[in-house]
Amino acid sequence: MTREQAKDLLPIIQAFAEGKIIEFRNKSFKEWVEIENPSFDPTITNYRIKPEPKYHPFKDAEECWQEMQKHQPFGWIKKTCGHCNFLHIMELYSTGILINNVDNFGSFRNLIKTYDSAFAETTFADGTPFGIKEE
Repeated sequence: MTREQAKDLLPIIQAFAEGKIIEFRNKSFKEWVEIENPSFDPTITNYRIKPEPKYHPFKDAEECWQEMQKHQPFGWIKKTCGHCNFLHIMELYSTGILINNVDNFGSFRNLIKTYDSAFAETTFADGTPFGIKEE
């Protein structure tokens, strides 16, 4: 292995040590495949850190509704910052959602969020981003 090859592999080896998923591709294959115990031999294989999925905000109520049905508990989201408050989605609109927010003192209030702000500030209750996964 040359020093240049070592420099190229160093971030991938670091990511592997941190528990990230590593993928490899033999020089004759087009598809990337996950590997549990990579040998990090740059002469026979290409390596990369598995790309994280990307998400974007919902464009409308129909797209939001279709995605909501895939997540449990249905209709619940949680804040990504501050307290771990769970919020209940009350209504979907073409440009956003109506949320019932119950605070730690038992009082509640209704909030209207755009899909962009809901994407930035919340996740589904199962922890996945409150948006659409890009393919």
